[in-house]
Amino acid sequence: MNNKYFLLPLLLAALFFSSCRKTEYVELNSPAYLRVFNCLDFTTSLDNKDAPQPFLAFLVDPVMDDYGVPVSAAITGDFLDQRSEWARPYPDAASNVLWQKEYPGTKRVLAAPIVNGYDLSSWAQVPSGKHRIIFRTRPLNNRPYFELDKIERGVTLIDTTIDLSAGEVYTMHALIAEYTSQRPFMYLRKETFPQQPFADATVYVNFYNLSAENFYEKAPNAVPNADLSNSKLRDTMNVYYSLNKLENNTLKPLPGYKGVPMGQVIHSLEPKVAPYYSFPLFADTSSNKIFTGNMSQLFGFYAAGFTPENLPYPGFIPVGVYSAVIMGDYGSSGRNFYLPFKVKCDLRTGLVVSIHSGTDNPRSFATVNTVEYINRKFYITTIQRKFAPPVY
Repeated sequence: MNNKYFLLPLLLAALFFSSCRKTEYVELNSPAYLRVFNCLDFTTSLDNKDAPQPFLAFLVDPVMDDYGVPVSAAITGDFLDQRSEWARPYPDAASNVLWQKEYPGTKRVLAAPIVNGYDLSSWAQVPSGKHRIIFRTRPLNNRPYFELDKIERGVTLIDTTIDLSAGEVYTMHALIAEYTSQRPFMYLRKETFPQQPFADATVYVNFYNLSAENFYEKAPNAVPNADLSNSKLRDTMNVYYSLNKLENNTLKPLPGYKGVPMGQVIHSLEPKVAPYYSFPLFADTSSNKIFTGNMSQLFGFYAAGFTPENLPYPGFIPVGVYSAVIMGDYGSSGRNFYLPFKVKCDLRTGLVVSIHSGTDNPRSFATVNTVEYINRKFYITTIQRKFAPPVY
């Protein structure tokens, strides 16, 4: 028998088993978990028209040459564009998009695990301990940062040092510190939700006003070329919530859940975790307790002395008295001028994640959410719970 025919099955078997080997990832000892957002949105004026655009490279422990230009880094978050309105509870693993709305985004990194039932796959594992952090501008192109000519590697906007504790979950923002100077700075918040005893049948949310100092006093009162004047928050606003069900393409408030007092949002750039407030997952008593049905959540922000009852026409009120953000399926109501901010989140259920789980398609799950108001924009981050995989 010819030897080459005898060896052929062995070679094919070797190729088969080698192709089926799992990719081996380097494990980190005692990592921390980090998620990074670029929240810079410079207001263009004659005074700063030549300032670099806030398209960034995020560098951890960079190595600099004699001229202060980075030549390498322990971790690189490249092509960091301005963040999306909704930070989803899961990364888009199938996406090959190069420009990123956050770090790690679609970057193939060692993701954080499920911690106390929370899916932290949108956070990256990073070494704990002290690190130097740099945010540096870069050109609006598709060349990786360290393949750029040194003269193209931008300027440093933020240069600071942080200390990350092992096992902790951190959210980092590049923010504007003061409205007039437009000076950027780094904001690092150590999250507490993995340690809090949250119920599975309850949706949780907290609120931040991370606008630049003096934004309310010095920023224009209305958006240029728009008729909205209710897009600014005072330093302290009272929060009311409404839960709505979509019927015949129109939102109808659920009984007992219209204009319910919830808490406050207070302007502060101190990285302290704000209190969490909550509402029930299945507030609609007519639901089957599996899928909530198409719905939305609305948060209204009212200055002291004002409530949903004494402010019936919030589209015609002074600046700083009222604003609102709505999430979910709001049908034709999305055109209502009472709603200056609209963030879809889950297309059917807003802050509730509805997904195929087990034999149910869809099944609704409670979440933990952060609502951040930053210089006339709302951003929402949703964290989902662990759920059973679909059964087909």
